[in-house]
Amino acid sequence: MKSHKAPKGLFVGVDVGGTKVAVLVVDAGYQVCGYTNVATLLDGPQKTLAGIAGAIRRGVELAGASMSDVSAVGLGVPGRVDPKTGLVRQAVNLGWEELQAGEMLSAQLGVPCLLENDVRLAALGVQRHLGTASSQNMAYVSIGTGIAAGLVLNGRIYRGAHGMAGEIGHMIVDPNGPLCLCGAHGCLEALAAGPAIARLGEEAAKAEGDTLLRNYLPMTAKAVYEAATAGDAAARAIVRQVSRYLALALQHLIVTYDVERIVLGGGVARDRDAFLQPILTELERLWQDSMLAGETLQPDMIGLLPLDYDAGTWGAVVLASGSLARVHPPLPEIREGGEELQSIYVI
Repeated sequence: MKSHKAPKGLFVGVDVGGTKVAVLVVDAGYQVCGYTNVATLLDGPQKTLAGIAGAIRRGVELAGASMSDVSAVGLGVPGRVDPKTGLVRQAVNLGWEELQAGEMLSAQLGVPCLLENDVRLAALGVQRHLGTASSQNMAYVSIGTGIAAGLVLNGRIYRGAHGMAGEIGHMIVDPNGPLCLCGAHGCLEALAAGPAIARLGEEAAKAEGDTLLRNYLPMTAKAVYEAATAGDAAARAIVRQVSRYLALALQHLIVTYDVERIVLGGGVARDRDAFLQPILTELERLWQDSMLAGETLQPDMIGLLPLDYDAGTWGAVVLASGSLARVHPPLPEIREGGEELQSIYVI
């Protein structure tokens, strides 16, 4: 990502993940000044926070600036976050529980640090940066190690009464299904997230009959989609089953929140057409069977996040800039392949 000499008044967007910390630095006009990503340190909360602070300082340094040039930092964290206080109630992948991360990072860096759930910020980044700004009601759905949705309703992040809005990974789609980590049986996450797909692949590889899945070790969701693309019957059956569950979840999102657009991302979605087309096929079946679904579901309302677009950091930039509730200069619009387009909207 290109950089240019940074002026005063920078905003920093940070996407904190279980494996890496990505840092994006922009100026007041949302021009990119610097970018970096580093491995997440998981040797305890203090070291993790120190690693995040170090990554932020490095990103600002690459922008040719110092922390005194930064107005604010926005961070997306995987877990339950209180955005008013910066308290992370629980972030399993980071090993955090009841951690005042916002306050602690602000003290380390000397600038305001604002926190929000990572998938919600990714939804905001998608809505304000991918030509979907005309869709004031949309969802970003991440399918990876877990499954979650970030909702933007009436142009604003929607959290729900207890911060649980969008937790579709724990929507029960098969009461007789496997046990989920949350304690319930048959959650979407236990049936259609990356580890669940890998588990199904392992079971198919051990079963009788010929299958390409025996050639994949260790088994991954990517391996299942590759085998399905190659025509393997067992892998294709798994993909059909997973796609059916995901299609049901997307239909529930559309019918419940009446969103205009859904963008799919996350590690499993990186398999692109092999991932998306079976879901669209299942949705088409729903459209044909239900008059209500036919009225609300449209073929072009579901798409994939471009591979080269970091929705999390851009959403965190919006949080840092304090523009969640005010008009701001439009972000540069991105299409598949990373081309910048002339922006035609203002939020």
